[in-house]
Amino acid sequence: MRALVILCLLAAVAHADVDPKRKVIVLEYRSGSSALLHIADRIVATLSKQTSLDVLGPDQTRAVYGEHLDQVIVKCAGEAECVARIGQKVGAAEVILVGVSELGDVILTMQRIDVSSRTVTARFADSLSGGAAPNDKQIDGYLGKLLPASDFLRYGIIDIIASESGALVTVGGQHRGTTPIQPLKLKAPASYDVRVEKRGFQPFTTSVQLPPDGELRVRANLSRKTGTAWWQHWYVLAGAGLVVAGAAGGTIYFATEQAASNAPLKGVGSIQ
Repeated sequence: MRALVILCLLAAVAHADVDPKRKVIVLEYRSGSSALLHIADRIVATLSKQTSLDVLGPDQTRAVYGEHLDQVIVKCAGEAECVARIGQKVGAAEVILVGVSELGDVILTMQRIDVSSRTVTARFADSLSGGAAPNDKQIDGYLGKLLPASDFLRYGIIDIIASESGALVTVGGQHRGTTPIQPLKLKAPASYDVRVEKRGFQPFTTSVQLPPDGELRVRANLSRKTGTAWWQHWYVLAGAGLVVAGAAGGTIYFATEQAASNAPLKGVGSIQ
């Protein structure tokens, strides 16, 4: 039975362009086995987390198709054309049919069925000794063989709106152009540093967390550099020190002079 440990029966996984947000339903067909309970739900959870697919599990599909869904699945007995009709009725592009049977070991099978052509585009099987449930890493591996790699690339949008045109935009350490700039489609989930800069303005910087299938709008308000005020230059500061010292000396001088002469101060406004 270990010959079935990893049995990949189809290498014809479609590599043509596919909609990364297409509707996919996951159905479960059991051949007299009660093993691997909730396996379809685990597959749905994994697909929902790692892809942008619009995924419906057995319960959601039943709500759309009708309560007789389970009887129809049994009647189809895994036949692709019959299963594709279920997908067609609920508006799905593909059906992933999960099969559980027992032949000494528990046999887990998965078929990816294209609804429009009503054919199997990928098929996979694994033999699980003692009926041990596959772990999360194993499920990731199954789905990686069943679906095109492009399904596992997720993206988000960062829309940068700057207050000034002609500003250089850097996102994730890469130059992306100058403002005004089109929204950027980037891999997600991920963290990105955003920098917007233009000569004569204070640079704008921020960090964002981009969620998959999400869109972030960043408003970069650039403020003009004020430059160094005239009184902040070193030579002005040095002169100011001398002026202050001179003023203090003059005050002391006139105060002393006033005390000595007992005469009113005159001409203070002409102090040099």
